Amino acid sequence: MGNNICGIEEDKKQSLQPESKVITTRTINQTTIQIVQADIVEELVDVVVNSSHEPGWSYISKRDKNNKTNELLQEMKIGELIVTNTENVNSVQIFHVRLPFYQDSKDLLPIFNVYKECLQQKGHKTISFTEQNTPNFLIPKQFHAEVLIRAILSAIQEGDIEFELIKFVSLDQLTLKYFAYELMKQLDELKIPELFKLRYQQFMNFLQNGEDAQQDVYPLSTGITTEIEDLVEQQ
Repeated sequence: MGNNICGIEEDKKQSLQPESKVITTRTINQTTIQIVQADIVEELVDVVVNSSHEPGWSYISKRDKNNKTNELLQEMKIGELIVTNTENVNSVQIFHVRLPFYQDSKDLLPIFNVYKECLQQKGHKTISFTEQNTPNFLIPKQFHAEVLIRAILSAIQEGDIEFELIKFVSLDQLTLKYFAYELMKQLDELKIPELFKLRYQQFMNFLQNGEDAQQDVYPLSTGITTEIEDLVEQQ
């Protein structure tokens, strides 16, 4: 094994990362999913996902300080994935994805699709996602949580994934509660395969058709906002 951690070269680890806190850990089909309270640029992983409407202006890009990469990111199209090597982030590569400017539920489909594309990339074992990176990407936290967790679980169920560890990383407690809640909710569905399949089909139909769907409106993470926010306020 030597001194190589998560495939990261020694010169990528000059400073020790701050202590992180694992909120939730679950393993499905040999892939571990973690919800972690930490700074994403300090986490030791093979890949970090820089997802934003403007990836070149995100927190991750600013910390990486790679001028050549920033020039490339300025020309990205919506839904595009660009892979670059890192300069000042504790990972081997960054998956940059440009997301749509969120206005309504129909904008969630390209987000879901590009997250699946990230998860289907080969050659790495560990990957970290985070919440929106710039103020103008205003997807509601509960919607973002459901989209990412469903992308992860569907990729695992389809068997088209090489990642052994998938993290969602944030420093914000409310955001972490949304993602931990959503993970546990969907894992409960997964205990009944037909229910998980039905929910996934309803979810995809809703993303593709929004409120025009010819069915009962899919309850996209409804009923958790007030409960979680009240819980945080009481702490």
